[in-house]
Amino acid sequence: MGWTAAWLTGAVALMGEGGLALVVHFLAGLRNEHYFAAGVGAYVGYLFLVVVVAVVLGLGGAIGSAALVLPVLQLSRWSARRTGRAETMRWCLAVCGAVAAAAAVCAGVPTLLLGGSWTVLPLVFLATFLGLAPAVLCTRAVTVVRRNGARFGLVALVLVGGAALSAVAFVGGLLAYGTGLLPAYEPPRLTDAQLVGTWTDGHGGTLTLRADGTAVAHDLGPRKTDETYAGDPWEQCEGSGTWTQGPSPSGTTQFELGVSGCLEGPGWQYGGTEDRPTLFHWIGDPDSLNQYVLHRE
Repeated sequence: MGWTAAWLTGAVALMGEGGLALVVHFLAGLRNEHYFAAGVGAYVGYLFLVVVVAVVLGLGGAIGSAALVLPVLQLSRWSARRTGRAETMRWCLAVCGAVAAAAAVCAGVPTLLLGGSWTVLPLVFLATFLGLAPAVLCTRAVTVVRRNGARFGLVALVLVGGAALSAVAFVGGLLAYGTGLLPAYEPPRLTDAQLVGTWTDGHGGTLTLRADGTAVAHDLGPRKTDETYAGDPWEQCEGSGTWTQGPSPSGTTQFELGVSGCLEGPGWQYGGTEDRPTLFHWIGDPDSLNQYVLHRE
């Protein structure tokens, strides 16, 4: 029962760490260009994704606890006995550091031999240590408890604590973005002068915008060979027309193209950054998040 509780503790600890890492990754991504689908279908998809992620985290935690956390804890106790020392938390942390160093060497040396960067060494060490140490320490705490009820109580405490920490980080991050404490991504605001020039889709299609408000399209439009655009009614087009930008119904600036058959109208939006802006048009249902993107040449 003691080792069962220990295994469960390691599993829920790793699961909590994985959940927290995903939350931090999501919040950090809000600073970069991002788009979210809307509608009932999208929300059902998000809910399904959350369930799948929870199952994957649970399975990963269970396997990681058995394959890594418990062996490291046993190594800590065995090495302490062999050296005649007490197996303290500090000793346990030192063993976690040694395992992390070994992982960094095993990952870093082949990377360096293949011409990779040396920064992989500290990154692997830090990621391994931060992921391993909390789970091992929580598991160690369970093994020193004598009563089974208290052991499984600690398992529940670790589970609730991990979930609460992820929830607090998620809500706190959203509040930080909502109050402006952290800068969230905003599309670039381009002047007419910044729009003038040639924009390309990277596959031969170009859109040339001139200062007098005229536009010339060459082979513009989604490629039918791209599975992303399969079944879409638009074809590549050639022609000339006009372009302009002005306020949208929501108050943001929008770009409007007036070349017949060339994704014309106010459906174009701005993306990228001020230094590397993009023009894009949703392909099909915007909930699919498929874009036809133009970059400055």
